[in-house]
Amino acid sequence: MENQLQFRISSGLKNIIGRDLITDDFIAIFELVKNSYDAHATKVLIEFENINTSKAIIRITDNGKGMNYDDLINKWLFVAYSAKKDGTEDIDYRNKIQSKTFYAGAKGIGRFSCDKLGSKLILITKKDEENSKTEKIQVDWQNFEEDTKDEFINIGVNHSTLSENPSIFESGTLLEISNIRNDSEWNYEKLIRLKNSLSKLINPFESNEERDFEIEIKADDYLEYDKKQESSNKKINGLVTNNLLNILNEKTIKIRSEISSNGKKLKTVITDNGIWLFTVISNNISYPLLRDIFVELFYLNRSAKNKFTRTMGIRNTEYGSVFLYKNGIRVYPYGEPGADPFELDKRQQARLGDRLGTQQLIGRIEISGNNEDFKETTSRDGGLIKNQAYTELLEYFIDVIERLEFFWLSIYKYGIDTKGYIENDNLELKIIKSILKINSSENDLKIDYNPNLISLITDAQNDNENALTLIKSIEKIAEQSQNPTLFTKISKIKKALEDALTIADIAEEEIKEKDKELQEQEKQNLFLKALKSQDFTELVSLMHHIGISSGIISNHLQILTYKIENNLPMNNEDLRRSISILNLENQKILSISRFATKANFKLNAENQRLDLVEFIVQYINNVALSYLTGISIDFKVQNHTTFLTTFKPLELTMILDNLINNSKKAKATKIKIEIEKHNQNLFVYFKDNGIGISKSNKNKVFKFGFTTTGGSGLGLTHIKETLEKIGAKIELLENDDDFTVFLLSFK
Repeated sequence: MENQLQFRISSGLKNIIGRDLITDDFIAIFELVKNSYDAHATKVLIEFENINTSKAIIRITDNGKGMNYDDLINKWLFVAYSAKKDGTEDIDYRNKIQSKTFYAGAKGIGRFSCDKLGSKLILITKKDEENSKTEKIQVDWQNFEEDTKDEFINIGVNHSTLSENPSIFESGTLLEISNIRNDSEWNYEKLIRLKNSLSKLINPFESNEERDFEIEIKADDYLEYDKKQESSNKKINGLVTNNLLNILNEKTIKIRSEISSNGKKLKTVITDNGIWLFTVISNNISYPLLRDIFVELFYLNRSAKNKFTRTMGIRNTEYGSVFLYKNGIRVYPYGEPGADPFELDKRQQARLGDRLGTQQLIGRIEISGNNEDFKETTSRDGGLIKNQAYTELLEYFIDVIERLEFFWLSIYKYGIDTKGYIENDNLELKIIKSILKINSSENDLKIDYNPNLISLITDAQNDNENALTLIKSIEKIAEQSQNPTLFTKISKIKKALEDALTIADIAEEEIKEKDKELQEQEKQNLFLKALKSQDFTELVSLMHHIGISSGIISNHLQILTYKIENNLPMNNEDLRRSISILNLENQKILSISRFATKANFKLNAENQRLDLVEFIVQYINNVALSYLTGISIDFKVQNHTTFLTTFKPLELTMILDNLINNSKKAKATKIKIEIEKHNQNLFVYFKDNGIGISKSNKNKVFKFGFTTTGGSGLGLTHIKETLEKIGAKIELLENDDDFTVFLLSFK
């Protein structure tokens, strides 16, 4: 007679799938942040409260989709079950997701990261749905450790429904971890390392503009420490940022190789010093299991390493080498400083001088899409499971490194080998095939190259001796080609290079010193530096732009004067255009003059990536209020609202100045500015209690020359045009309690 038996599960399972697998505090926090990312959060706040006392709390709050009671029962409390893995995670949320979602985690054990940090957990969550309730769970992990003979399912957790949501966000999840583990001392150095590590969690090699995701750290215990730090890299409190991308786009050789989503096409692109050199596309791929994967590597020469250290505040070897990301989220331990899971340094030792190791390389492997063959080990710092797909990935990765090495050796060390070319190959193709070791018989290749390839790869050199090596290599090809035109080009390049080397040798040390002086901190008060402390470069920039605007005004006035004196005809459109330009340039000069004694960063005509909310608040408080009399300005900013975007500071100050001036002309005594963020859009409501705009005039306010205050009628026209250039807009809304309301919308 047969009967069925069931497994019994000891409460000791909690440690086996939790603290024993999640080996350090950083990985525990990473797992929880990844859960927020998978929940479609755009903001995560990590708070450390009373951190090195008996009342220490670690609080992680996100604005993701949150959970309801059913989710808690059927997902969060269902051990090792992953709705992400079986495809049901967003089944009721699909209409809010713009594209197919791939998840950072899919094992169903990340929730046990809380136990690694502290023995007590309070989870508060509210789902992003109609009539949602705020649910609360309390877990004491020590209850699972008292007697391993107790069965896991018999140890309860407390649940309740709250009348109010204590989170700073409308929806999402709050994790409050207390009774912090004794081996988890969170001192200043550890929190700095955490912040630096978090900056690499979400792929720092791309701008990630398609997915808005911010991480902020708040640790009030260390605010005084932060005040003493000049570099933002040494401050704990604030947004987790990473300007790695800006550093790597200069002074480096970059190779990017990608396998298409159908696995049938291989594309390789080489750039040097930020300049595209050539692209090679092949339909001959020997990696049947790989698709939707790319490798991007940067070779750091001495100059690039120096810039990295100056900008990031640490050496590149302390930052890490080659990282691995799956759908934008980092997989450990790839890239970790001191770790070498690909054995690059061991490979380098076999042919020292001809191969690149972790000290010269930085970059990433990016796995996108489903790619189910690439799974993380159960141990969260164990990397990927070493299966056949992983073996192919490693072979592909080494092949990309070899191509980078071929380029590096050909350009910087040994010169270009010209043997074995077919007669109808042109010079540029010979160079490309030589430095990538491409066999001339390969007919399935498509090669595209910069028409100025020869000059560009010369101009892009950062090392003087290596540049001369390149010249000598091209001279050898020119000699074989017997091409007089090429000889002339080479001679000019060589002469220019020799002249440049003489100047560069003299200036090198001076430039290094100036670089140190001109370094600016990434996040300070933007408008609090006095004129006497501004460096020379900032003043030159200010005067340069004033000179440009003055020149434009002068030219247009001369043209108008000439036409008037000579009775030349002018139609209304010509006059309108001239007046508009004169007014715009005058506004620029006015805004620049206000910056001149307040701005704490280089003012230039280029775009900058800044926090738009912080910029507006600081400009109003520290600049606009200094020239306003008789008008008060009240701010109402949505809690913890940040909005990193790209804009020209000068243009934004002109917009704010025009709005304020319009309020002043309308005899307003009060201005209200309300800032809100919804999804990936920022809304700035600008309100004043002036004389207002009649209904009959509402459709005319943005037209050229229209005014109700006796002004030029050009301010709102310029605001509208300037905003449209950056994909933003302005509109006049219905009055709000006798306040005229303009809405500025930014994507």
